[in-house]
Amino acid sequence: MTFLNSEKRPTGSAMLPVGFFISTLCLVLVAAGCNPDSDAREVTFDRGPFLENTVQSVILPAYSDYSSQCQALRNASEQCTAGQIDEQDIVSLRGFLRLTYLSWQHAALFDFGPAADRALYLTTNTYPTDTSEIVAEISNENWTPGLPATLNSIGLPAMDYLLNHASAGEIADLMNSEPARFAHFQRLIDFLAEESSAVLYAWEHDFKARFVSSTGTEEGSSIGMLLNAFNEVYEQGIRKQKLGLPNGIMTFSETPQPHLVEAPFSETWSVELMHEALIGCENLYFGDRMQGDSQQIGIDDYLKSLGDFEYGIGLHNEISGQLSTAKAAVLSMQDPLGQYVVENQSATYDVFAELQSLVVLWKVDMMSSLGVLITYQDNDND
Repeated sequence: MTFLNSEKRPTGSAMLPVGFFISTLCLVLVAAGCNPDSDAREVTFDRGPFLENTVQSVILPAYSDYSSQCQALRNASEQCTAGQIDEQDIVSLRGFLRLTYLSWQHAALFDFGPAADRALYLTTNTYPTDTSEIVAEISNENWTPGLPATLNSIGLPAMDYLLNHASAGEIADLMNSEPARFAHFQRLIDFLAEESSAVLYAWEHDFKARFVSSTGTEEGSSIGMLLNAFNEVYEQGIRKQKLGLPNGIMTFSETPQPHLVEAPFSETWSVELMHEALIGCENLYFGDRMQGDSQQIGIDDYLKSLGDFEYGIGLHNEISGQLSTAKAAVLSMQDPLGQYVVENQSATYDVFAELQSLVVLWKVDMMSSLGVLITYQDNDND
C-alpha cells in the first residue's frame, strides 16, 4: 500500500488555497473508495479491551460531563427570578453556557448509536442559527423542539444568541420586559438537559454491552461506527464548519463568511471551542487524557500493535505530531474569529492546512491500516 502521507504535506497554503484543497480532496476521495488494505497483515490486537476502555475512559465520561454541564446550566437558570434578572445573572449564565459548549466538543464525536437515534448532534449544535426564527418562537406556546423545522433555531447556538447578542445589562432588561424570552431560554436548556440525559442513560444501561461485544471491523461493527463517526465529525464538523467555511477556503468564492463561525455572539469562544474539539479528538485517539502516557488502550495502541512499519508505529508518530501541530496552529488565531478570518484570511488558510493533514492521516491512512471501511459520504462541493 502506498500511503498518502509519504510526502511532506504543505503547511503554508495561503498562496494556493484552491489547488491545495482540490488536490488533497481528490486523494482522499480516491482512497476512500478503495477497500481496506489490511489483508496482508496479521492482526493480533485484542479489540475487546480497546472497546471497553474507549467506553469507560472516553465515551461515558464525555457524555456524563456534558449531561452534568447541561443540568448545571439548567439549575442556574432556575435560580433566576423571572422579572428580576440582573446583569450578574446573565454573566453567570454565560459562564455556564460556555462550559456546556466546551463539554459538548467531546460528546459530539460519538454521533452513532443512542446519539444518532435522538439526532443529538443536529439538535445540539446546528449553526449558523436563525435569529428571526428564535424571536418568532419566543411567543409560540406550542413550540416543540427537535422537529426538523426547529433545527436552525435550537440548541447551544440559540442560547448563544439569547445570552450574548447584546451587553449583559441589555439582555437582562430584555428578559425582564419580555418574560417569554427568558421562558424560551429555559425551554431550550430543558430540552438539551433531557436529551443529554437520555443518551447517557442509553449508553449506561444497554448500548455499552452491545458496543463492547462487537469486536469485528466490518461495516456496522462497533469499531466501524466509532471511527466513521469520529472521522465524519472531524472532517465536516471541525475542519470544515469551524474554519473551512468561515474563512472561505471551502466555498466557491473563497470569500470569508464571518457569520458562520461557532458561537459568533459570544465573540470570545470560537477559537477556544475549536481547540477543545481537537483535545476531544486527542482523548479518543490516545484512549485517555494523558496523550498515551498511561496504560489505557487507545487507537494509538491499535496502530502500534501493527509493528514498526510505516502503517503502524510510523503512522502513529505522524498522527501524534500532527495533533500537536494542529492544536498550536488553532491557538495562533484570535477571537473574535469572525473578524480574524476577514483580516487574516491567509493565516487561517495555513491553519486549515494543518487541520486538513489530519483528515488524510485519519480518514485515509489510519482507516486503511486498521481495515475499516469508510461508510459515510462527504459533501465538500459547497
